[in-house]
Amino acid sequence: MRLRSLLTIAPVWRRHPAPWLILVAFVLNVAAVQLPFMEMRRGLSHQTYSLPRSVQMLWESKLYVLAVIVVAFSVVFPFVKLLVLTAIVTGRGSKTRARGLLAFVERFGKWSMLDVFLVCLMLALANDQLLVNAEPRVGVLCFTSSIVLSMFTSGWMQSHLGHARLRAPPDRGALGRLVLWQCALLALLVGVLLVPFLEIDDWLFSDHPVSISIAIAGLWETGAQIFAVVIALFLVVVPLGSSLLTLRVLARLRRGDRCEGARRALGVLRHWEMLDVFALALGIFLVEGRAFVKTDLSWGAFLLALLLVLYWFAEALYERRVGATSPRA
Repeated sequence: MRLRSLLTIAPVWRRHPAPWLILVAFVLNVAAVQLPFMEMRRGLSHQTYSLPRSVQMLWESKLYVLAVIVVAFSVVFPFVKLLVLTAIVTGRGSKTRARGLLAFVERFGKWSMLDVFLVCLMLALANDQLLVNAEPRVGVLCFTSSIVLSMFTSGWMQSHLGHARLRAPPDRGALGRLVLWQCALLALLVGVLLVPFLEIDDWLFSDHPVSISIAIAGLWETGAQIFAVVIALFLVVVPLGSSLLTLRVLARLRRGDRCEGARRALGVLRHWEMLDVFALALGIFLVEGRAFVKTDLSWGAFLLALLLVLYWFAEALYERRVGATSPRA
């Protein structure tokens, strides 16, 4: 009787797809923990890369902090998020508490993509190499699908519970300064996408630079089209779209036009930006991935670090001046 009450769907969610999406994401996540992510060949040696193996490699290398980060975001948090979503659809807590919990899991949900970006980096580096090869396995497809599905579900649930009130925009002078800041960030973003962030320094590999745009092309050429689309979507399309939409919103606010729809759409779009997750994955790869390929940082990595620092300030400024306030009652 107790178990049955725990599994009862709250009335507000009975006609919503969320309970079924949560179940599918859970099944995919369980499969991802057990299945291999990638098969790697370096010379005559073969190695299987998986979530547990990734953590083991970091721990054995005494990289305890990185091991804890991977466990927290790629192993523990996806299940915690699904547990929180399950609690919400089964009616645990008030509507206000549900909004708070959704905001929490939304804020950190994208960081579960760490291992996906690590796999993408290794696949891109192995492109067009003679003595080194990397092939994706079903585990990383299950994991990617689970994370994207859970992010989509939590965002949909947030929208179902109601939007936040939008703050009145600041004066034209402040909006003008925000426009200039955003233009600078957009130019820097283009540089991050085109300038190489890694240089291969390994006798087994043919030397060539690696940028985000080159990585996308490499993934496509190796037959990993799904991961090429993932990289292109989360690291190129969404950040560029977010920057352009921010400029549009600021321009319309300066003219005194109403743009509530565009402002809410921008909030959704920013939820899917993952350059910061990619930067952390790159840092972990530089430590963990040296057994696979020796690399040196290039100018693109420093541009990425600069972009993220400036973007953090710009986002905080935007939220303080233009963003939302308290949730709608």
